[in-house]
Amino acid sequence: MASLGWIFFSREHRNRIGSVLDLLKPEGMVDELGIGTIRNALADEMFPGISTIQTRARYFFIVPYILYEYQLLKPAQRKNRTPLKYLETREYEIMWKLAEQYNYEEGNGVIGITKRKPNKIARRPSTIYWNGIYTYKFIETRGLSMDAFLKKNTSATIESLLSATQQGDDESTDDADAEYENRYGLKVRPKPGWAENPTLDLRKNEAEIFRDRIISVAKNKLIAELLINEQLWQQFMADKYFMDFARNTQAVQLPDDIKKMLILAHDFSELMLGAHIAYNCQLQHKVFAGDFFDKEWDAWLEGIQTKMLDYKNFNPEVLFGFLKTTREKTKHFVREWWELTRGGFPDLKKRDVIIQAQEERVKGNKARLRWNKTDDVKEKTWIGLKHLSYRYSNASTILKDIKTGLLNDYATPEE
Repeated sequence: MASLGWIFFSREHRNRIGSVLDLLKPEGMVDELGIGTIRNALADEMFPGISTIQTRARYFFIVPYILYEYQLLKPAQRKNRTPLKYLETREYEIMWKLAEQYNYEEGNGVIGITKRKPNKIARRPSTIYWNGIYTYKFIETRGLSMDAFLKKNTSATIESLLSATQQGDDESTDDADAEYENRYGLKVRPKPGWAENPTLDLRKNEAEIFRDRIISVAKNKLIAELLINEQLWQQFMADKYFMDFARNTQAVQLPDDIKKMLILAHDFSELMLGAHIAYNCQLQHKVFAGDFFDKEWDAWLEGIQTKMLDYKNFNPEVLFGFLKTTREKTKHFVREWWELTRGGFPDLKKRDVIIQAQEERVKGNKARLRWNKTDDVKEKTWIGLKHLSYRYSNASTILKDIKTGLLNDYATPEE
């Protein structure tokens, strides 16, 4: 079985590689036909700032809280302590405290829950949440990566240290809060003692801040509508899967743009399910001379016009309008698949040809169909994506944290 590793990279390179590896995790399966960029673009449109490896809403606050601590350090306390190193140290300290607070039991959303001091993890919350922290303006990062942003501010910190040293480092006259308040563009402040007995439950004021940020930043997007439309929220809580939710909300009064997005995302998922069924049909034929998924293909083809919410008006070009980057060949594949779907697939050989060609474009010399890389193919076992979830469950977790926090009138252990 193939594996991926590296000998040495900088922290920023490791974070970038980690972000790429995360793309293999969404939906729990590998993207064999290269539609992940389209899926991710639609997910970004519906749930901006949310990723598949985010676990709880409060991590959006923990990272800026740590940086707020750092900016309040006296100049002498910052010597030999870069913001990057301070952030890393404090994240681990809080991780170990949270793990202990939640009895090292999984299911509570604690990143690194099984780690006891001094064990560490490959990716810390700061790298997992950085894009979301920027999206919802918890920190004004100007779009920079975490490493680049903090390094950019380190030079200013060094200048302050030198200045303080020249002045005799008189801590009695150093007003750190005033001097460094906006150094990192922080938009939230912790309460004193917030990290003594940390919890992942949002305090009411935090939930209010997060709610207001989402409604302001993601105006006219699904994630914001869920916070202001009670009927939509109730349906969201009732449906475990995105496809059910998209169908069941057709009777809910929604802004046109949101309803159109739900229909588009639903129908793209249904359309691409057919491509993945065809892919699995070919694998079973090739390796086992079996027809295990053929009936599933027949059922998909027979029902596609009614299973799509707006079959008559589906237009791949509208879909592509939400893409920032994707291969032109992937767009061509989706266009071609749609045209064959509309035509009813009179020639299954053509179906198989375009599926094989697309897999080869995506996987290169590891393509199962073209290069017989079929050692991992098992009889009657599915490979690849099914219906797309668009980070539905992750958004549900974050939003439930906010909704629960809004009802918290009591003081948390931190207070």
